[in-house]
Amino acid sequence: MSLKDIRDQEVPLRLLTNILRQNRVPNGLLFWGPEGVGKRFAAMQLAKAINCKEGKGDACDQCLSCRKIISGNHPDVKVITPSGKVRNIGVDTIDFINELAAYRPFEGQWRIVLIEDAERMRADAQNHFLKTLEEPPSQTAFVLQTAFPQHLLPTIRSRCQPVRFGTLHPATVAEFIQREHNLDDAAAHALALVAQGQVSRALDLVSTNKREAVLDMAKRLHAGEDPLVLSEVFVAHLKERSENLKAALKGELEESAPDDGTREDMEDLKKEQAAFIEGQVRRDYLEYLYLFETWYRDVWVFHTTRDEGRLLNRDQVAVLEQTSAADQPGHIAAIEKAWVYIERNLSIDRVFRDLFFALSA
Repeated sequence: MSLKDIRDQEVPLRLLTNILRQNRVPNGLLFWGPEGVGKRFAAMQLAKAINCKEGKGDACDQCLSCRKIISGNHPDVKVITPSGKVRNIGVDTIDFINELAAYRPFEGQWRIVLIEDAERMRADAQNHFLKTLEEPPSQTAFVLQTAFPQHLLPTIRSRCQPVRFGTLHPATVAEFIQREHNLDDAAAHALALVAQGQVSRALDLVSTNKREAVLDMAKRLHAGEDPLVLSEVFVAHLKERSENLKAALKGELEESAPDDGTREDMEDLKKEQAAFIEGQVRRDYLEYLYLFETWYRDVWVFHTTRDEGRLLNRDQVAVLEQTSAADQPGHIAAIEKAWVYIERNLSIDRVFRDLFFALSA
């Protein structure tokens, strides 16, 4: 894989290609846009292309440098991710980055530091990082990846070359999930529309029953079933889903964890793993809320315009025709409030009980 394999991102691709052609790599790059549209993929292809031994403006995937980056073993390509109980990037991590950047690359032409979810840098960490961006070290490029650039300090943003990523075309998403899973055209296209151009979300919809669970609850709420009973059923589903997710993630993390650290190191690692798992579970809850929002948005759009081409759940037109459009703005506002409560770690029992009562109004 290389830069030429980036899909539906004409402007970012042209910008990155020009950077390589002119051999003028900025010390700071800000890759921003929705999640699941290829920002991390593009960053890794850029890292390969910059350090490729063939030096032909793109990665060859054959030289030693490219193979090391692909396997995650290149000493000059570092990926920084949020950690800790609240999943942030603190001053200690920025100290490590700053110290690393003070030295020349070990074996590559450039050191590439990819900071994922850069908006989770604490304010003090951002200020600490700012000095490095103001006096950039030679041959080190920082690639900040985020879906929320507004959460970064203006001074951080102003010292990075912005690279805006858009959503992927539904046809691209459908093609990808068909290649990865045995789906017919209609099913793949339906999921691609709901995913709104995000491959990671589409893959999640293929491998889980989230959408089916949300559509079932929405239909039963519209039918007038007791919202308290439905919320209890749905929360039970969420808790079962979260336990399965925790078990799967714990197994993956334990397999990849080193077994030669000190006791203190292992305790710190366990805390970081627990925080990561809790963060993934919370993100899972938010995906359910996203699906509720797409449904109630479609109810509103359909009854306002009668235009099927504007729908995300386009395969549910028959159900939408039988659904009333009462108080859709209020329903969407209730979903957005639930989103805030989940972010604040409120009990999901309370969050979804209140939400279902609001949706049944």
